[in-house]
Amino acid sequence: MGNISFLSIIMPALNEEKNITMAIDNCLKALKDYNIYGEIIVVNDGSNDNGATEAIALSYNDKIFYYSKPNGNVASALNMGISKMTGEYFSWLSHDDLYAKNKIDLQISFI
Repeated sequence: MGNISFLSIIMPALNEEKNITMAIDNCLKALKDYNIYGEIIVVNDGSNDNGATEAIALSYNDKIFYYSKPNGNVASALNMGISKMTGEYFSWLSHDDLYAKNKIDLQISFI
C-alpha cells in the first residue's frame, strides 16, 4: 500500500451487488469533499453472488483496496480490513449504508 493514510474506511461486504456501488461512491465523495487523505478497503466476506460483489469492487481499480475471504462474519471481515489498513484512524461503513453529509467532518473535528 505504500503511503500512510490518515483515515481508512473499512467496508465489510456480503452479497451486496445492489448497494455496494452507492456505498463506495459515497466514501469516495466524502474523502474528496473534506480533502482527506484516506483509503477505502472493501472486504468481501465470502459472497455467493456469482462474483457480482467482487466484479463491482474490482471495477474501481486503484480507487479502493479489495480483499476477499471465506465467509466468517462481519467481525472477521472488519478485522481483516483493520489488519490491512494504513490509516491512523479507521471508520466502519457497512456495505449498504451511507455517510451523512457531515459525518466525517464532525468526527475529524472531534479528534
